[in-house]
Amino acid sequence: MAAPVVEESDSEGAEEEEEEEEYKADEDEDEDEEPVLTQEQLSEQRAANVAALAGNMEIRVVRRPLMPSILTVKGAEAVLRAPFKSPCGANHSNDLKRRLFMRKRFVPWGSKGLPPLPTSSQDTGESEEEGGEPLVLWQSKAPREMSESDEGDADFVPAETVEVAKMLTKWLRPHQREGVQFMFECVCGLKDFEGNGCILADDMGLGKTLQGLTLLWTLLKQGSEELGGKPVVKRAVIVCPTSLVGNWDSECDKWLKGKVRVCALAESKADDVIMQIDQFLSPRRPYDVLIVSYETFRKHTKKFHKEGSLDLLICDEAHRLKNDATLTNQALGELPCKRRVLLSGTPMQNHLDEFYAMVNFTNPGVLGTPAHFRRHFEMPVLAGREPDATEKQIERSNERSLELSTIVNEFILRRTNSLLSKHLPPKTVEIVCCRMTKLQAQLYEHFLESKAAKEMIAKDSGKKKSPVAAKVLGAITALKKLCNHPKLIYDVVHSTVSDAAADGFADCGQFFPPGLFDNGRIGRGGMAAGWEQCSGKMAVLARLLAHLRPTGDRIVLVSNYTQTLDLFVQLCREKNYPYVRLDGTLAVKKRMNLVNEFNDPNRDQFVFLLSSKAGGCGLNLVGANRLILFDPDWNPATDKQAAARVWRDGQKKNVFEYRFLATGTIEEKVFQRQLSKEGLQGLVSKDGKAKSATTSKDELRKLFRYRGDCASDTYDNCQAREREDAHVQVGEPAEGDLKNWAHHFGGQGGEGLSNLPDEVMRRSAGDDVSFVFSVNVKGRDFSKDP
Repeated sequence: MAAPVVEESDSEGAEEEEEEEEYKADEDEDEDEEPVLTQEQLSEQRAANVAALAGNMEIRVVRRPLMPSILTVKGAEAVLRAPFKSPCGANHSNDLKRRLFMRKRFVPWGSKGLPPLPTSSQDTGESEEEGGEPLVLWQSKAPREMSESDEGDADFVPAETVEVAKMLTKWLRPHQREGVQFMFECVCGLKDFEGNGCILADDMGLGKTLQGLTLLWTLLKQGSEELGGKPVVKRAVIVCPTSLVGNWDSECDKWLKGKVRVCALAESKADDVIMQIDQFLSPRRPYDVLIVSYETFRKHTKKFHKEGSLDLLICDEAHRLKNDATLTNQALGELPCKRRVLLSGTPMQNHLDEFYAMVNFTNPGVLGTPAHFRRHFEMPVLAGREPDATEKQIERSNERSLELSTIVNEFILRRTNSLLSKHLPPKTVEIVCCRMTKLQAQLYEHFLESKAAKEMIAKDSGKKKSPVAAKVLGAITALKKLCNHPKLIYDVVHSTVSDAAADGFADCGQFFPPGLFDNGRIGRGGMAAGWEQCSGKMAVLARLLAHLRPTGDRIVLVSNYTQTLDLFVQLCREKNYPYVRLDGTLAVKKRMNLVNEFNDPNRDQFVFLLSSKAGGCGLNLVGANRLILFDPDWNPATDKQAAARVWRDGQKKNVFEYRFLATGTIEEKVFQRQLSKEGLQGLVSKDGKAKSATTSKDELRKLFRYRGDCASDTYDNCQAREREDAHVQVGEPAEGDLKNWAHHFGGQGGEGLSNLPDEVMRRSAGDDVSFVFSVNVKGRDFSKDP
């Protein structure tokens, strides 16, 4: 019996050599003519195959090729090795370039027609166009050698000129042109002070990044021997917080269009960091700019001690250098590079010695030694701020303040965000004082009457590092958490980890209703329905989010405590609000993706939860037009940085900024201290004298005092006079001049808040809001733009 034949596809792996030879022989036979089997023959063939399988007979396999009948490749190696040639030819027409560009542009659904064709070099990458007035930073005094064609021209023509590139000048606003000129003169030694450093201290949102990149590009490409070299800078380093490394990299690409060679180090392995730094410092100079975090750069500063390894140092968020005792400050201060540019929207943080540390880093020795500065400037200035200061002390304080300002104004440039009114939409700022609930008030008073609290006030806590001072700070933190929500105190009391903050809340379990925060399972259960109503601030927030959701506006919620962010998450989940969260636990590489996702107008986003410490600097959250500072920080710079995430370039909608404070509590005292640190005139004591910078026992008693019966402790202390039209602001007051803001008293069935400029807050306030300060900052009306 003949062996049956089974045909098999050539899709399996390689067979034995004998099978290959048989396959080739069969293929040669079939090439001439392949017999066509009838239906009867096919049936017999199938029956024979089945019988062979059942009888365990030998089966001969014949493999037939599949691919040759579909595709034939000739000269495969030659084709694969040949270089790619564009089918369109080497020269693309301008029409083709414009069409390809249009394919990359996003066209919103329902829009009429295509977006306008590109008209600038920023859009197309083509040759630069005239877009602004030339910005000449420097001209040599020597004239240019005249050619025969210039003999009739009597005008002076400088031999060398430093001018900002046109691709940047057309985007620079007037204040930014002034800032670039100022920084250039400082780093090139053209100013009348000893040093080559400067501090650009513009408010957040004024474009410090663009000004810094404009200076960087100009120094990398131009210069003169009179200025220190041509070009002035060959290698530059940008040092910034870890979360902003990627942002600086993208900004370089955005404004400089890939013309500068950048090495950005963000969350790289140690070996990769060393390799890339070595490449940056190599004689071949494969990179022009190194972007690195403070922590990474501190570990490798010794590599930059060699002369010529670094020509320009730019420090973003430079208030990180406010403490001259830190390893970062010391490591960067030892660098041989004298051209130092510090960018900070909040150069004055808490104390004059911190300001000295930043100035001394920028231009070492310009204010003398630390001892000289303390004796000559700090002590006389602070003495004049004391409530009991004599007229002579006040006069001397003013003289030394003027002397200090005269020195530092040579290399410090600060402009406020009032300049933004022509470029950004209007902004409404509201300070919302929320009454505490009965549970919060009971816990607050229980703490103040506790033995631990009385001991803290009775003992001297003036020394920063004393045990009593540490307990005071712990108590302040605990009270601030209580103002946010009593659940945070419940967790502290029932925590298995010892916490000094729990000392003042001993035996307070009697105040918590059973099952409110744990469903009867202490430390493990969930919270009962309506838990948000246990906090005045949280209740107002819940109503505000409910009224805001249908409007389409997005909001940023900022807190200093991750436990408070956890409560925000709980609220969003229960109400099905879309949210994203950025805190210290989120990897740096993921942060920009999170920001981009939230800012995307085509995504269903609503709430951005932000930790002020982790993401308060440098982030651009213009996808939202509302922001709430849920709790105040001792450092006013922290709150200012966080508040500036929304009202900045790119924002088109009217902005609403809220600051929540628990009425009559420590939160109002912290806010008042912020105003005192800012040097504003709005918050002064009853006698008109500036408040002291120290913390005495009497001030500690005031700090821990609870005034639950007042509308606002801040209003009572800001020297506001009674006005018939108190709900109308006086002129255009500064953001710290509270007495001239509009004043709205809560209660009265909600009638007192009927004149609030914000309808959403007017509908959300309820009986929980006791008082509101409000101010309208003028801006540009984008609704009238075509």
